[in-house]
Amino acid sequence: MTFPQTAKLFALLCATLFGSLLLYPNLIYLIFALDPHPLGDFMARRAAMLFAGIAVISYFARSAVPSPTRTAICLGITTAMFGLATTGLFEFLRGYVGLGIWLAILTEITFGILFLRHR
Repeated sequence: MTFPQTAKLFALLCATLFGSLLLYPNLIYLIFALDPHPLGDFMARRAAMLFAGIAVISYFARSAVPSPTRTAICLGITTAMFGLATTGLFEFLRGYVGLGIWLAILTEITFGILFLRHR
């Protein structure tokens, strides 16, 4: 997969998560088998804003040629993806989240590897 393809697909994923978490914060509870809580709704809506920003960065970086800036973007996304995958696995192993976390973990590992390859 080329860098432009990876960046556009990642931007689409982040934009989808932005809209979903902003408009339907209960999605987190369903996917991860968590008990609903108003604080979780608050955090989901705040996470939505982060996903919006990441979607914009990824989309507009899609045509970046290999450079220190593109390397920084790739390594930043890789760090975030592997970090999220690690924390997701940890929370699954301690029994805090359900099997739905594996959708996130596998997606995060995939994008982590893809962006690492494009650094």
